[in-house]
Amino acid sequence: MEKNTRVMDIIIFGTCLFIALLLFEYRAEVNSNVRWAVTIPLVVIGLFFGFRAANPDIVRGQKED
Repeated sequence: MEKNTRVMDIIIFGTCLFIALLLFEYRAEVNSNVRWAVTIPLVVIGLFFGFRAANPDIVRGQKED
């Protein structure tokens, strides 16, 4: 896995989890159904990219030179 790809995976991971935390912080302003409908996919996407960034040996891709 290239270094640039790994950095982007970490950025996407952090952004997804940060947005999920913001939605739970401002839960009074956000409808409950909307909060769950947006938060669950964001957390799943964030965990996918976090796993991919943490385990570059398992994920197939171009190898570093």
